[in-house]
Amino acid sequence: MSKPAIAIQCATHTEAKPFINHFQCTALQQKPFPIFLGDSSLHILIGGIGITKAAIAATYICLAYDVQYIINIGAAGALALQLLPGDICCVKSVIDNSRYNLTTLEPFTYTLAPIDELQTYRCLSVTKPLRTQDERLSCSTIADIVDMELAGIAYASYKFKKQCYSIKYISDTRQHTTHNTIMNNIINFSEKTVDTILEILFSHSLIK
Repeated sequence: MSKPAIAIQCATHTEAKPFINHFQCTALQQKPFPIFLGDSSLHILIGGIGITKAAIAATYICLAYDVQYIINIGAAGALALQLLPGDICCVKSVIDNSRYNLTTLEPFTYTLAPIDELQTYRCLSVTKPLRTQDERLSCSTIADIVDMELAGIAYASYKFKKQCYSIKYISDTRQHTTHNTIMNNIINFSEKTVDTILEILFSHSLIK
């Protein structure tokens, strides 16, 4: 009996590379999105940066490969003061800063599949990076971390009735305000956190 298809969705090749290497993936396709195949069931999708790109990529892999669930893995910025670079966060809900309910005028929020026994965090997906301390402070009352993709992935998963999990590593805090610093941190922590994230995936049977 074949295993159900699953997808790890990352925004960039930098975030995906440690998992491509670990599972010794081969390139399956490059367009419309790069997809790498680990075995008959594991797909690694590079969906691009931004809520819209992420939603389109998640929609594509749901339709083209009939995945059972999507695991979003990648970098996030810290809003909560206690989170430090390299910390790993399992996300329980994501707020979509690009879509608002026309009746309540509140942003849409999606609940993600839980990962048992792990501390969970709230994520805010935004359409542009939060670079200043004031920007992060203003958002810290509603979320613990911030990214630019998860809301799109969660929305597509919801529409196609797929489970969505998310594991983020902290790449930047309020002290990191430049693009170059944040990018260097993403490169650094994508490698440093991969073993711990793989342990979570295997120990909780998200990947078999």
